[in-house]
Amino acid sequence: MLLTKGYSEQTISPDKLVADHMHIVRKIAWHMYGRVGRMVEVDDLLQVGYMGLIDASRRYKPKAGASFGSYAAIRVRGSIVDFLRDNASVCRSTIVMQQKVRAATAKLEQALMRAPEKEEVAEELGIEVGQLEEWETRFAASQVKSLDELYTDQSKLFSDGAHTVEDKLQNQQMKAMLRRALGQLPEREALLLQLYYVEELNVYEIAKVLGVTTGRVSQIKKAAVERLRKFIAEMEEGE
Repeated sequence: MLLTKGYSEQTISPDKLVADHMHIVRKIAWHMYGRVGRMVEVDDLLQVGYMGLIDASRRYKPKAGASFGSYAAIRVRGSIVDFLRDNASVCRSTIVMQQKVRAATAKLEQALMRAPEKEEVAEELGIEVGQLEEWETRFAASQVKSLDELYTDQSKLFSDGAHTVEDKLQNQQMKAMLRRALGQLPEREALLLQLYYVEELNVYEIAKVLGVTTGRVSQIKKAAVERLRKFIAEMEEGE
């Protein structure tokens, strides 16, 4: 359920409405991305969603019982659906290759009982390691949204329950430490934590985004959390 702002919207400017409701775009875009089989890039959905939000802020007329958040969600979702419909027949070789890489990686993980090396994935695909690296560079942007999104106070990971000055200072230090630790995580683990804690997708939607089973999602999440704890413990010991 998308939460909406509780203030009187009659006096809020369109720019303010957009700034206060950008979380709606992120949530809808990632949910849609998890359902369309990665046939588009998430950045495209986010861009279209933001345009829908801007359009909603300009068209919105305050009415009793009709909040801007609810109206914006309809406009944003409609904009993304229209975009998907218009681009349904577009051939994206990068996305196709991305799916092949994920499938090969999953196959090797199951056979080897460990994460495969890049050379092993390339051999499974029948290509050179250099070619695999080129493909990874080309579809990395669609695979992982900027981690800067993860390092905001909107994340449950960074929720601020501190009250005293000392508590707030300690909380800020923990946030900085957590940011550094997250930067050390493998790409897929960082993305999973983002989808789970920031975008609030469920395990089924995350499984679709990552191209793995729900059981594998749980395994990756557990490994990511354990790795974070280890990184943070090491940083605390070093201080």
